[in-house]
This record gives sequence, structure tokens and C-alpha cells, in this order.
Amino acid sequence: MMEKHLCLLIGPAKYPEDDERMVSMFLAEPGKKIICGASTANMVSRYLPNSQTLSDVTGLVLVTDGTLILSQALDILLKDHLEALPADNKDAGLLVAALLEADSISFLIGMAFNKSQRSLSLPAKPIVKSRFARELVDLLKKKGKKVMVEYF
Repeated sequence: MMEKHLCLLIGPAKYPEDDERMVSMFLAEPGKKIICGASTANMVSRYLPNSQTLSDVTGLVLVTDGTLILSQALDILLKDHLEALPADNKDAGLLVAALLEADSISFLIGMAFNKSQRSLSLPAKPIVKSRFARELVDLLKKKGKKVMVEYF
């Protein structure tokens, strides 16, 4: 049986000169791919060959909001409300389903500061994408997933 792999790209790098390396690693990953965040999607688009768009990226199954969707996915997994996964293709449900389906998961996490995160009102959690990603990593490891994390 072949291992199912998933790669999540979350946020641009802290240092813009690392963005291209981050995108190259993401594109080289096998299996399914998910981009979390509009800034992240824009970063990937900048480093694609001129004739390519995000829809041409092999394995890309979802491009979604970053902080909000990561928070919602984490909440679903923490409460173990898997029976309540949204059936109407909501991004959090798609993300949770992809995470649970994968045997191994790579997280490529950019540490750039995102000014838009200050305007969101998420209940009782610091509004930092990387924090949600770290919590997801810990939870997925507890669920027996093979998880690799690289920070940029």
C-alpha cells in the first residue's frame, strides 16, 4: 500500500529572500498540496513559470484562507467532531479531511508577520498562523501521523 502524503504551505517566509526556496520545496513535495493564506498563494504565483497558474500546480487540492481556516480545522480536530465535518465543501472540512486521510504530512511554515491577523476576532486564541500550525502538528503526531515541519 502506497503512503498518502500531504504538504501544507502556510505563510510567506520571515525573510523574503527565503520565499523562492520555500516555494521550490513545496512544489517538489509528492502527493496532495494545500496553500493556506492569500499572501502565501500570491507568493507561490510569483515563483511559477510565466505560463503557469496555481491551477497548474500538480497535486494542489485547496487554496484557502490561512488563520481563520487553520483555527477552524484545529477546533474541529480538538473537539473530535469528525462527524460534523461540513458536507458543503467548506474549507475547514476539506482541510481536516485531507489531514486525516494523509499518512505523512509536511508543514512548510513561513514566519512573516501578517498585519491582517490583527483585525480578525478569533475566540480565546492568539491570532498567529504559526501558532495554529504548531498546535495542529502536535495533535496530528498524537494521532499517529508522520509529521515533518520546516520553518522559514
